[in-house]
Amino acid sequence: MVNYSYQPIENQHENMKEDWFKPQIDNKLLKELMKRRDLPGWVNTILYFALLFGTGFIAYLSWGKWWAIPAFFIYGTVYAFSNARWHEYGHRSVFKTRRLNDFFYQISSFIAYFEPVSWRWSHTHHHSRTIHQGIDYEIQVTRPSNLTDLFLIDLFGIKRIYFEFKKILLHSFGIMTPVAIDCVPENQRNKMIWTSRVFIGIKIVVIIWSFIVGSFLPIMFVVLPQLYGSPILQLTTMLQHGGLKADSWDHRESTRTVILNPIHGWLLYFNMQYHIEHHIFPQIPFYNLPKLHEAIKDQLPKPNKGFIDGLLEMIPAIIKQSKDPSYYCPKNIPQ
Repeated sequence: MVNYSYQPIENQHENMKEDWFKPQIDNKLLKELMKRRDLPGWVNTILYFALLFGTGFIAYLSWGKWWAIPAFFIYGTVYAFSNARWHEYGHRSVFKTRRLNDFFYQISSFIAYFEPVSWRWSHTHHHSRTIHQGIDYEIQVTRPSNLTDLFLIDLFGIKRIYFEFKKILLHSFGIMTPVAIDCVPENQRNKMIWTSRVFIGIKIVVIIWSFIVGSFLPIMFVVLPQLYGSPILQLTTMLQHGGLKADSWDHRESTRTVILNPIHGWLLYFNMQYHIEHHIFPQIPFYNLPKLHEAIKDQLPKPNKGFIDGLLEMIPAIIKQSKDPSYYCPKNIPQ
């Protein structure tokens, strides 16, 4: 989630330094892991969208019946995990060609409720200064942590959607927000403005369509899934950095790797559970992250064994951070 309370910091980039921790790895293996292949990307992409349309069809059949609640929650959960697609297609590492990555990036950005131009640049910012307070626009767990926001309001994406809609609306009128001023190059801002207008226009068309057909269904399928389907996604993305050390130049201190099952991890989350590995080598495709993990795991903290194990470590740390902003969950880092 972007923290819109941050303002542009003058000359902040002048203080950037290139001393992030880098593990020892054979250069030949690293080059091999960085190679992109279309087949793994197509398999994952086709299966995800098949699951999205399949659960959507079941949700459609459930409308007006008692089982509509679980059916739409499942559809909304799959829909919300487009967040991971926005992320990986945005890194242009899923497919060989830039065109394919950008095509699915635009689609996933709309589904995930992200304006693609501003988010591409703010995410680059996030990788250069991960969880550096006052600089990183993508800090999900602030210091001190706000428990009401994290486990109630943001659990359903309410704050994120509100601020993202506000940002897109302002950009559609050509009004620059702090994230645009600080992250988006001037030659990209016109593209950002027109993309924002298109996104706002599509939402308006869907709402009008809903009124014309006299049914709430179009809104349920396009406008609201990022709200009612958000809880599992929010907890999963919170595991990336939640409860860990801020302002560190070592991703092993600020980032968490969690071993997830194939449906949760590979299909829905695009292997972003290997998050330390991703931050150290962001251009390695999602399908090679498990291999990277095996190659450097002796230099990393032990990963959490499953979603629940990760939550049991993270949530108590976040609760402590609500009272003591300097607290963080210590990691046993190999020397």
